[in-house]
Amino acid sequence: MHRDAHDLPAGPLSFPLAPIAMTSLASQLAHIADQTIIGADIRAITQSIDLSPDASEQVVADSLRLCADIGALADAMYEAEDESELYRSLAALWLELRFEWQRHNLVANYETIRAGNCPPMILVRASATSYVLQRLETLLTREHLDRLSDSAVDLLEVLRDDVESSRSTAS
Repeated sequence: MHRDAHDLPAGPLSFPLAPIAMTSLASQLAHIADQTIIGADIRAITQSIDLSPDASEQVVADSLRLCADIGALADAMYEAEDESELYRSLAALWLELRFEWQRHNLVANYETIRAGNCPPMILVRASATSYVLQRLETLLTREHLDRLSDSAVDLLEVLRDDVESSRSTAS
């Protein structure tokens, strides 16, 4: 757990420090990012698709790094007064992963149309991202998930229109 300097007694430590209690949301987020659970589940996903052992371990390692980042977020915002900011950060993290999943899905769709199949690594990365998204979604309200999804779609549409507009004026 995260401890600040003001949490530590002055002088040498002669007794173990009691763990700091996390807020409910921080504790749940830390559980969602449990590296043992995520690692085992992502390994199972990678084994269900024809990937080399090195490629499988790369996906697992990427997922474990994401877990560490999510755990650091929970550790940094563990106090009750941090809970609303942690929830907002969780929503931003969900959006970040949603865009990552969408990118993998877009590549998979275009590769399938173009070549008739999709590279297994793309499918595994999309599946791993989707899995973590589903775990995070358990901590967000249905109303907020709907609003986040709508906002993500709207943002992408605006960006696509802006890019298309700037490309046509640059030509």
